[in-house]
Amino acid sequence: MTGNQKINNTATIDGQTVKVREGITILEAARKADIYIPTLCHLENLDSYGGCRLCVVTVKHMKGFPTACTTPLEPGMEVMTRTPELQKLRKEILEFTLSEHPFTCLVCKDKMECADFMHSTRKVSTITGCNFCTSNGDCELQDLVETLELTDIKFPISYRGIPPVKDNPFYDLDYNLCILCGRCVRICSEERNSHVLAFVERGNTTIVGTAFNESQKDAGCEFCGACVDVCPTGSISEKMGKWRGIPDRSVETSCVICPVACKMNINTSGGKIVNVGPAPGKRTNPPQLCLRGKFLPVELNHHPSRITTPLIKRDNKWVEISWKEAIAYTAGNLEKYRGTQFGIIASAQDTIEDNYTLQKFARKVMRSNNVDLHSSYAHKELLKHIHQFYSLHPPAGFLEIEKADTLLIIGSDASTSHPLLENRIRKAYNGGRRVIYAGAFPTRTSTFTTNRVLYTPGEETSFLFVLLSALVKKYGSGIPGTVSSQFKKPALQKAQEFAGISGSELEKALSILVKSRNLMIIAGDDLLRHSSPLDIFHCLVNIHFVKSRNHSCNILFPGYEGSLYGGVLSGVHPDYLPGFYSITDDRNIRKWNKNWQTRLSTTRGLSCNEMVNQIQEDGITSLLVMGDIPPHPDLANLKFLVQCNMFRTDLSEFADILLPVTDFLENEGHVLSLDGKLKKVNRAISGQGKSKSIPRVITSLAAVMQESGFSSKPADIFREIRSFIEIPYSNGKNVKSGFQPIRLKPQKKNAAYPIQVMLRHNHFKYRGNRLTDLVPGLHSITDEGVIGLSPSLMRQLKVKEGDQVRICTETGESLSISRPMPELADHSACLFSNGTDSIKLCGGIFPGTSMISARIEKA
Repeated sequence: MTGNQKINNTATIDGQTVKVREGITILEAARKADIYIPTLCHLENLDSYGGCRLCVVTVKHMKGFPTACTTPLEPGMEVMTRTPELQKLRKEILEFTLSEHPFTCLVCKDKMECADFMHSTRKVSTITGCNFCTSNGDCELQDLVETLELTDIKFPISYRGIPPVKDNPFYDLDYNLCILCGRCVRICSEERNSHVLAFVERGNTTIVGTAFNESQKDAGCEFCGACVDVCPTGSISEKMGKWRGIPDRSVETSCVICPVACKMNINTSGGKIVNVGPAPGKRTNPPQLCLRGKFLPVELNHHPSRITTPLIKRDNKWVEISWKEAIAYTAGNLEKYRGTQFGIIASAQDTIEDNYTLQKFARKVMRSNNVDLHSSYAHKELLKHIHQFYSLHPPAGFLEIEKADTLLIIGSDASTSHPLLENRIRKAYNGGRRVIYAGAFPTRTSTFTTNRVLYTPGEETSFLFVLLSALVKKYGSGIPGTVSSQFKKPALQKAQEFAGISGSELEKALSILVKSRNLMIIAGDDLLRHSSPLDIFHCLVNIHFVKSRNHSCNILFPGYEGSLYGGVLSGVHPDYLPGFYSITDDRNIRKWNKNWQTRLSTTRGLSCNEMVNQIQEDGITSLLVMGDIPPHPDLANLKFLVQCNMFRTDLSEFADILLPVTDFLENEGHVLSLDGKLKKVNRAISGQGKSKSIPRVITSLAAVMQESGFSSKPADIFREIRSFIEIPYSNGKNVKSGFQPIRLKPQKKNAAYPIQVMLRHNHFKYRGNRLTDLVPGLHSITDEGVIGLSPSLMRQLKVKEGDQVRICTETGESLSISRPMPELADHSACLFSNGTDSIKLCGGIFPGTSMISARIEKA
């Protein structure tokens, strides 16, 4: 209900006068007036269902007992919610509901004393009573029994005896506790638009399951956990934290794993995380997260392999030491490597304050501009161009996605990279919006589109050139002749030939784009990691320039993991100071010398790949790595390596000292979301063991190295940042808008490596740590380490699903498991990275491109 809706009149509920607003139901009006009406099937933000019948009420001059959740409130209505007749009817309804649910404990006269005297083990494989249930104390059935004063059930117990399902990686299913309220089915279909769950079987054998008894993964489950959040009983329960009891504290924070930066509640009990989800007593507030936000933070925070004490390597063995000794040892060694021989590789999944502190340490203390993010773009200037574009045209918010009449999605499989962004796309599609998907092959995202255009892998520039030419032709008046001349028929035919686009689908998409009056372009990160990213960026900006002259047009660059844009804005970039100020500009150097009371180096820095590839006596000799990076063999040649992480990894084999750091649930700060919103990260739990935040570690190192001007308090750091730069958009003044040059050229062919292999980013990482190494069961629902092959390649190589193949490139070779992908174009492949194959196949710790040329052989 919006605040500007017209108030028509009033009605009464239990004698209390309430305002009648257009479209409001009796239940909604009662809740606004703090009048309790029991429900079991109702969920906020979903269409009314009326399945449980517990919200029945009486309305004067209306026959029967209408359900409050489906009956609109009308002016003059007199509604009663708690008459003896209603209470009796509700009791009978609840008795029927409980007849197939273990109810003995619910109506036991000694239940209040039971918990005081029952000290035996609660953990059981089959739940037969409240004290054995993980939802004991947070069960809506318990609340209803108390509210309706139900003390006995006249129906015999009908226990189904269905074996609990425990093969799911994140939650357990016990259908014996299910009351068939339908919440999980409806949240899955109506809110998440996944349509995985349904009622199966009939009568008293009905259960919630998947069609044809498929596994949840095969049925398309994305493991978002929405069904877990809304379940009113213990039928669906999380594996982690399920026995930690009822939360005694709930803290709202922001997720840092992907750029959506979803709002999330961290529910804790006794200093331990119980779960991530709605606050106690709520079911859908805040809205559900994705797999990575819902389940993985808890797994990582309380992981048994987590390092919580500083470790130093002595005689090739890790030995625990105190923080005082660790800081002294680290600072003493770093003193030897001040200057361009030192570098920091940071993470986009840390806060703006953390990354600002790291780059300030590199530049002020270590006198080096060698500072970069794990997942930075190969084209160093690309983010500066995006920053300048956003300074003139701020990114649209999530609500604008559903308001646009047309969406153009290109280079993105948001179902994997940004599931909550995908959720908005699905809602737009279901709302009747025109959604165009463009890509090298179909994805889960493309199933929620009205039009689909497939182009030759690697020919994104050619495809965008074709779109742009149609728009220039339509809106050509006023566009300089030097611009329109680029789109003459020969150039257009060449672009269409390069792109290999189907004529009919292209014409339909072009017609929709031309007619659109409110266009939203979602440009996935695979586009920007193309071999010609600036040409692609210019194409997109030009489409925006042409289209926005007459109609509304927005571009959203979602990016990959964490706050990549926020990290560079805070200064983690080899060429830019905070705020995208170039280090080669003398005025900028003077400004930041004054800001930090120092003398900064003007030598251009190295990217993360360049740092690792230039490890040598006269190059990089010392690194500080935040989190984890693939174990490049050249790391063995470093003289000193500091790893700040939560876990020991393969990188640790090369490290000299391992400093345990807190995760984002234990930190304070800010991140910048993909739609340009500054999101607050709040500390939900104390740091595990002796772990310290990044600012505390860096401040201690700086103090020992006789450097001042550092703070360990996030609030102080943020004030400092804000005093120097604007957030989110700074240094964008005097940026000119106009048509940008485009170079149209086909992909280079390499006879020795004839197969185009598309690289799919591994989104299951935190600070570079591979989550499949840390979270049991995650392997079962990811395709990590798999290469999808087109049908023609499968036949040519004479391989079948599960066979091992060897992928060869100019820089090395790697083994992978084959899987047929019928949706791929002939002689193309798609590699789902395991996070380490980039070293062998691309020659770096992070692939600089989204596609490589390779030769594939049967192993």
